[in-house]
Amino acid sequence: MPYKAYRDINKTLEIRACDTTIEDTKKTFYCSTKDCKALMTLVNGGDSERAHFRRRSSSPKHSSIFCSADGNFASTEYDESQFNFDDISTKLIDPPSKPKRKVGKGTATLTGGGGKKSISTVHQIYCMCRKYDTYNNYLSNDILADERNFARYRNGIVGNKIVQCTPYHKFKDEFAYKMNYPSFPYPNGKHIRLNFSTEKLFWEYYHKFKDTNHKDLIIVLGNWTSSQSNGEYIAECTINSSGQIHFLKNENSIL
Repeated sequence: MPYKAYRDINKTLEIRACDTTIEDTKKTFYCSTKDCKALMTLVNGGDSERAHFRRRSSSPKHSSIFCSADGNFASTEYDESQFNFDDISTKLIDPPSKPKRKVGKGTATLTGGGGKKSISTVHQIYCMCRKYDTYNNYLSNDILADERNFARYRNGIVGNKIVQCTPYHKFKDEFAYKMNYPSFPYPNGKHIRLNFSTEKLFWEYYHKFKDTNHKDLIIVLGNWTSSQSNGEYIAECTINSSGQIHFLKNENSIL
């Protein structure tokens, strides 16, 4: 569900859904993706948190997977002040072992609700970054590497980042997979490398990757390091848990 569109057919007047009014719901907009001819309508115009664009059913179909990659981040469900990307990424990349449950009577203490939940998954972070430029003083460009900031990361990705990509192929005789960044096909696109910490985890995702068509968007959270591969790939990370990877195909749910 895109959060940006153009007011004019020549795509010179960009408009964000959060800046629209109720009157704009009667107007036709144009997809924000270059060369896409889809006509857009505004949903929930005038509501800065819920407003988004949607393709008109009678218009040409979207020309790119990027057209609808934003997802639908329901910001009112989350407490922005609780968002700490450094803590979340550490827990997802290196999850703590689960403590053994003790059996016994014990005592129970109930705590009241009244508070919004905090972002906790890689998919929630991705959708938040697609919607907001800044969130709780974090710059989305410092968290997510995708097609929108490809020029910034095309020569290397370092540190805890979510990277948008598509599967390419397995590295021969290694529990590692080469990915297309930020998608395939993409002009002058690059490759990144995923190293899996266990053989079991590798084969689990190997089969999932093989079921894609090399064009299905996937997001990967990792602690990325610069590549020493002489240009074969620009960065690599280690996958320790399933919480680091999410498949975006057919994602229409509200987060």
